[in-house]
Amino acid sequence: MVVLVIFGLTFIVLATYTIVRISIACVFWLFNTSTDSKHIFKLCFPYYNIALAVICMAFIIAYNKEPIVIYYFSTFYFLALFLWKRKLKPSKKKTFAVEPNQTQLP
Repeated sequence: MVVLVIFGLTFIVLATYTIVRISIACVFWLFNTSTDSKHIFKLCFPYYNIALAVICMAFIIAYNKEPIVIYYFSTFYFLALFLWKRKLKPSKKKTFAVEPNQTQLP
């Protein structure tokens, strides 16, 4: 029984993460040009945030403010905010400078 609960919760968490990630990726795919991600953030994030807040509140009200629904959709909302922040962070790719071992080749 416990194993089924763990599998169920894992599936719900992964499905939620995937849905939020795809919804944010669709916003960036919409601007397929070389538009800067900060420009996309300034242009689209307020509307995304308002729409997400309205959708989450509508589901909470529709389910009569059950605590589990409030927990789920508040987690959904904050996960979306976290993923937007992570999408804007510049990636820190480590580049290793390799120096040649044989400096005096003919």
